[in-house]
Amino acid sequence: PEGCPRYFGRLIDGAEVGGSPAWLQTRLLSVGQRPVSDVVDVTNFVMLELGQPLHPFDWERLAGGRIVVRRAEPGERFVTLDGKRRTLDEDITMICDAEGPVAVGGVMGGLASEISAETSTVFLESAHFDPARVARAVRRLGLPSEASTRFSRGVDPSLPEIALDRAAAMIATLT
Repeated sequence: PEGCPRYFGRLIDGAEVGGSPAWLQTRLLSVGQRPVSDVVDVTNFVMLELGQPLHPFDWERLAGGRIVVRRAEPGERFVTLDGKRRTLDEDITMICDAEGPVAVGGVMGGLASEISAETSTVFLESAHFDPARVARAVRRLGLPSEASTRFSRGVDPSLPEIALDRAAAMIATLT
């Protein structure tokens, strides 16, 4: 759909989410990133390594076993990872499960589907989002992020598959 011309996902089953190895934490800290967990840290590492943002979801917290990319409904509300309730408009690209939004496309994920210590199946997203739409979403929502900074400046549209393979392999090895 408009705003997201390429979208890829991969399921990684049997993950045991925990702390990252020291080498990964050290590398993230050296560039000002705070380590969170092995899964999240891998997505940040690959983003910094290749320039392609990724987003991990807890698959068990996604309704209906599917992902839908669509425009937000005018006035639709959504709680982002920072715990704030956002009011959306139709120019914002949303990543949704079968019941509703789970992420603001190219900007930030939602609180309801975040990775936790209980996560055992990870749905890993790698996509190409329209730079202008991401930049407008950031301005309207007042929600800058590492991912949105990259997407709003333009990311190589061939990177989603490459980054997805790299991150999935690292997550499978580390978790």
